[in-house]
Amino acid sequence: TQSTWGLFSEMILFTFLLFSAVVGSFRNTEDLPLNYVADWPQKAYDDSMIYNEEAMAGPLREKADQHDLWNAKYHHPYYGGQVGILFKDKEYKQVLQYHSWGDSCIWTGTYLGTQAIRYHITKDSKARENIIFNAKALDGYLHVTNTTGYIARYYAPQKSIPYGDGKVCKADPKCHTVDSGRYAGDFWQGDTTKDQYTGWFFGMALAYEFIDDENTKKMIKDDVIEVVDTLIKNDWIIRNEKGEYKFFSAGHRPTYIYQLSWLSIAYHLSGLKKYKDEIESRLTWSKLLIAEISSYTALFNVYTQYYGHNLAHTTWYNLLRLSKAYFPQGHKRLKDIFSNKVHNLVELTHNPWFNGIFMSQGNYVPDQRDDKHKAQLIQDLADFRPAPNHVYHLPPRDNSTYSLDPVTSWLVYFPKLREILSTFKMNFKPQAAKAFPIKFQCHSDFLFQRTPYEIGACGFEHDLYIQPGHDYLAAYWLSVFHGFVDKSQQSFH
Repeated sequence: TQSTWGLFSEMILFTFLLFSAVVGSFRNTEDLPLNYVADWPQKAYDDSMIYNEEAMAGPLREKADQHDLWNAKYHHPYYGGQVGILFKDKEYKQVLQYHSWGDSCIWTGTYLGTQAIRYHITKDSKARENIIFNAKALDGYLHVTNTTGYIARYYAPQKSIPYGDGKVCKADPKCHTVDSGRYAGDFWQGDTTKDQYTGWFFGMALAYEFIDDENTKKMIKDDVIEVVDTLIKNDWIIRNEKGEYKFFSAGHRPTYIYQLSWLSIAYHLSGLKKYKDEIESRLTWSKLLIAEISSYTALFNVYTQYYGHNLAHTTWYNLLRLSKAYFPQGHKRLKDIFSNKVHNLVELTHNPWFNGIFMSQGNYVPDQRDDKHKAQLIQDLADFRPAPNHVYHLPPRDNSTYSLDPVTSWLVYFPKLREILSTFKMNFKPQAAKAFPIKFQCHSDFLFQRTPYEIGACGFEHDLYIQPGHDYLAAYWLSVFHGFVDKSQQSFH
């Protein structure tokens, strides 16, 4: 019959189209195999973006300007590494102590990256000065250790407030003094793990991308080559100044995603074939599958060691923007892993830093009618406190405003299991099922690495105990860079 013949004809056509699509996909795969890596150099950012810097500054930009001024003025003493401050007086003229310098490397790197983006957008000469100054600081973090490819957590003169009379440093095996050579008279903090390297690579990569000072670019390129070559030589183990490492510490073993990200940075900066070969060797279905399976462990970071989400997002940012430029076939798979196995755990949890990274590099599709990602991004930036970013106290959250997370509620009845988990540094405690807005999140040196589910009292009021505010700067400038907000953006979507 005619209807039967019509159905048969449609089946033939469908089969032909399906066959053509399959053959076409195989052909494309042959043209661009999974381990294809493009020749150097490639553009790794959208240079068609136009930023209207002639516009009047809205409240989000005004807040960024305040944090930028405050951060540069107070939080980079001595050689430039970023630290927190405890002042003696309300006029902020006398410093009693610097704090949080044990994590200075990661946050100096994060800050450096934001200043590079800021300079690209605004061409502000102060941002340019900040890039050169902080890149030089991170160069010092690398070479003060007198150990090829090994980065310090912090370094400063021995005649400094952090060093004091030297008693604390001398009693700490992680603290080292330098008595000869280029860094004579300095001290540095060691026991460095991949968290510090994460910030170091993030900042150096973006600084190289946007700085227009050739000496700084050469220094960054040489430093990145030194660090990556050392990691390759050491089978991707971070060894200290004695060549030692903690065997059971994940912090001393950068995993697949870290390796691929840092290799991509090294290749993008240098164009050296050895890095291209290293990348190609990692772009296999089996290794990507292992990376996908291992990403499931990030689920634990929802409940314990929440900072792991920040390490992941910071690392993925450069990996995704560079893989898009250099290995597009691998990029497709990596983008899916990031979006569906990594970011999905923290999606729309009032974290504009994670949100901005996902919106710029993940499977984000803008919704013209109800864009929840952009709306929350702007809300969170608006809710962030202005400079100076002093510590604050939050009472226990009103229990009528949240419901408890079922997993942590269930574990309360199994103290033995909680005890076993704690031996693996998995200290589960009751938390909210949904993230609290920025205003109700506990203070931190970098707010976006702290859990937004905390329900207990936290922090303390102290107007003179100040954090740098680089968390707001990181989220804000990233959002401007990728066009999610502009200079005139108001505090609402």
